[in-house]
This record gives sequence, C-alpha cells and structure tokens, in this order.
Amino acid sequence: MAEVMSTKLEPDSHLLLDQPLLRLPHELLRKSLKSAQRQIEIANKGITTSVSAINNKSAPADTLASLDATLAKAQTLKRKLEALHEEEKSLHRQQKARIDHLQQLHEIPSLADVKYDTWSHTRLDRLLVDYLLRQGYVESARQLAREKGVEDLVDVAVFEECGKIEDSLSKGEVKDALAWCSENKQALKKINVRLSSLHRRFSRCVEMLIL
Repeated sequence: MAEVMSTKLEPDSHLLLDQPLLRLPHELLRKSLKSAQRQIEIANKGITTSVSAINNKSAPADTLASLDATLAKAQTLKRKLEALHEEEKSLHRQQKARIDHLQQLHEIPSLADVKYDTWSHTRLDRLLVDYLLRQGYVESARQLAREKGVEDLVDVAVFEECGKIEDSLSKGEVKDALAWCSENKQALKKINVRLSSLHRRFSRCVEMLIL
C-alpha cells in the first residue's frame, strides 16, 4: 500500500511550474484582438471622412476619387484583418496543443505508468528548447523543437523577435524597441520600466511578459 501511495500522481502539484505555458498565447490573443479593434477604428474614421466629403456639389472626378480612396481603405483593412485572423488561428492551435499536453497528465494514474515517462520526455524537450531560447540559441532551439515535435509547446517566434530587437539596441537603433514598448506598454507599466534602462532590462521585460 505504501508503494502505491508513493507512486500516486498529483497533477496539480506538477502543473504549478507549467502555468506560464498557457499565459503567453492568451496575452498574444488579447493583443491581437486589441490590434484588430484599433485597425477597425482607424479605418472607420478614414472611411467616414472620405464619405462625408462626397456631396451633390462635388465634381464627378472628385466623387470617383473619394470613392476610390474609400475602397482602398476598406481593402487595406481587409488585408490587415486577414493577417490577424491567420495569427489568431496559429495561437488557437498552440493553445489547444498546450491544453492537451497538460490534460494528459490528469489522465495518468501513477508515476510508474509508462505514459508518465512519455509525458515527462515531452516536458523535458520543451524545457530544453526554452533554455536554448533564453540563452540566445534560437536556431538550435528551432531545430530541436522541430525534431521533437514540440513546436506548438514553445515560443520560438517570440524569442526570435526579441532577439532582433536586442540586436538593434546593441547597434544604437531604438525604432524596433520603441514599437515593442508601444505594443506592450501595459505590461511595462506594471513592472515600472523606464526607457533609459530599456537596453539593460529588455530581456527581463520579455520574461515578465511571458511568465
């Protein structure tokens, strides 16, 4: 009986360290939704302005020009929303894969079960990829994730983007970093980050956003 009790699996205890696995896709989906809302508001304002400029006294050429401008704004909005939709589909796929990965643990009754070994190996692969990413070995991390089939369980694209921004900062270029700050201003505000210390603390900001 003691041996059975000692091998009993407690999923909730195991998952305490895996909570961040679901947090980043959720944050990225929230940002995508806000971006879509912002794009719609901007396009709506521009289209309303263009339509309002059309009246009975307008010359035919001016009316056609206004209509063309309105159509162009609508088409631009459509392309942007389609891109955001594709990004959301990818994030939803990641969420499902991560939820399924964590759910598997609740279906394993014992630490001695062979299924637990399989799950643990997947988790180890994920942690190894994460370690490589945090050490800056993005390409190695990408290859390992692809080889082990854990691409949806890791955040290679996010670290790749952050690495590019860090590289630009090391060259004295701040455009990409400022754009990143604008997109993540709420998260930065919570941890009281100042632009004067951005270069030194950029990696930490990324970790705070993920964790």
